[in-house]
Amino acid sequence: MTRTPRGQAPDVGVPADLAETMSVAEQHDWVAGFLRRHPVSRRSALRQGSGVVAALGLASAPWTLAACASASQAPVAVVGRHLSFGDDPMRSMAMAGELTAPPQGAVVVELGQNGDFGARLPVEVRRLVSQVPQADGSIRGSDQYFVHALANGLQPGQGYDYRFRLADGTTTATATFHTAPQRPGTPWSFTAFADQGVDMVPPSGRSGFTNAYYKPDDLRRTMTPSTAMVDRIATTRPAFHLLAGDICYADPSGEGHPVKSTGTSKSPSGFDSFDPTVWTTYFGLIERSAASTPWMFATGNHDMEALYDDNAARGARHGYGGHAARLDLPRTGPSACPSVYSMRYGNVGIVSVDANDLSMEIPTNAGYSGGAQVAWLRQTLGDLRADPAVDFVVAFFHHCAFATSSTHASDAGVRAAVAPLFDEFSVDLALQGHNHQYERTNPIRGARSTVQAPDGATVRPETDGTTYVCVGSGGRPRYSWQPNETDRYRGNTGPDSGVNVVSYQATGEATKLPDTVDWSQARYLDYAYVTVDVVPPAGAGQLTTMTLRTITDTGQEIDRVTLERRAR
Repeated sequence: MTRTPRGQAPDVGVPADLAETMSVAEQHDWVAGFLRRHPVSRRSALRQGSGVVAALGLASAPWTLAACASASQAPVAVVGRHLSFGDDPMRSMAMAGELTAPPQGAVVVELGQNGDFGARLPVEVRRLVSQVPQADGSIRGSDQYFVHALANGLQPGQGYDYRFRLADGTTTATATFHTAPQRPGTPWSFTAFADQGVDMVPPSGRSGFTNAYYKPDDLRRTMTPSTAMVDRIATTRPAFHLLAGDICYADPSGEGHPVKSTGTSKSPSGFDSFDPTVWTTYFGLIERSAASTPWMFATGNHDMEALYDDNAARGARHGYGGHAARLDLPRTGPSACPSVYSMRYGNVGIVSVDANDLSMEIPTNAGYSGGAQVAWLRQTLGDLRADPAVDFVVAFFHHCAFATSSTHASDAGVRAAVAPLFDEFSVDLALQGHNHQYERTNPIRGARSTVQAPDGATVRPETDGTTYVCVGSGGRPRYSWQPNETDRYRGNTGPDSGVNVVSYQATGEATKLPDTVDWSQARYLDYAYVTVDVVPPAGAGQLTTMTLRTITDTGQEIDRVTLERRAR
């Protein structure tokens, strides 16, 4: 039985033929057994490892080390800063980064307002040791130190300044974040995409991401779409950013081959590399936005990293141990599902769903929650709909419930799990990834269109249903449409194949259930993100809107739809 189709989860050194029959927990056990049989000292294991600053390749960037002593003067610095809301976006914020070397004394976060740092927060240092089995029997190691601080008891709707201070007195540049307002009376926005990765081979010279396989006709993009996305998010300064899974692609090729590192940007034929330092490169890439804007993550198939601890202490084995070291996410979901959570910002409720637990196409982690996630989702959606302060409900997750790509299309397991609940609780917007393109549906109920919603339309979710948007167009090389299907967006001068598409639902790696759809309203086969503009109601009984605008990596708006409700 194929549990992990090749190329659909990070390769961590398990022989490819064996890995495809294993769950994440079984792969972890194999790696642990390999390391027990091939003991190495920390010194020898890390001798081949990549340095943090070298992997980052951005040591001189002003948003990275500004206000720190120069690299030649400071043996340790904090790089790749990124924010996440705590459990309550009005009153808590998590601040994280990575040390360029092991800590040399205590690290603290200084927090204040208007340049007055009146509080010091303790910093937790989380060490992540990566020992990656190589195809030749050796082990490649990496030793990373991530720093985390949590601010609680903040005031709603306030701006706060923060900086990391090291034991030698050096500090990072000051960054500013804002908590969620208690009763927003002015418009605000958030942004979203998925499947981002990085645009470059890590400068360490180790095997890593390469963008050399962009298609020759892939011409409507910047040369570095992932970086262009971050630049635009940083300029927009949204209230927060959602990333619907497949974050950095530390497994760059995704082909599931055994690992063999050559010290160059390309592995020999038949091999690829899991490189944990790609995370360092990634955090350096997003810092210009994420140091001041919370980036909220869901997990995708390329985020299941069997290399790390099995997380058994939280009741599940799913390969998210590395994320526990790098990321801070709200802990408002089931205890066994670390990337499942909900939060409220203004009059919008946000729900992160782990589609790996629900997928039929890639069953590596399917069912790991034992049904706890779906039970939690039902309860959470009910609570949000019962809250008179919440008008709109937005869910984001990786594998698509509704999409028409020729590569993944719709996942039958995800659709079966979430679509009936979204119908029942009138979810307004579902943001998805996995398929590397942009696609927006008409509002859907019972898996069918209820009304046509062309570019510029207004949708009333209470009666019309849920709008599903695939925004896996965050930077990774694009996929292709179904045969005879074409792009469909504002400004498209090519043929238009319409909203009716012959597609499929994936029920396994190679098994497909035919699916003739009537809902594929907008399509764009290049790089784009969405900005969602929220206009709060003036009072009870007044209209409130949420307008989704689709922006390409070159800054062109190609699609727009407005969701409208009447506040209670």
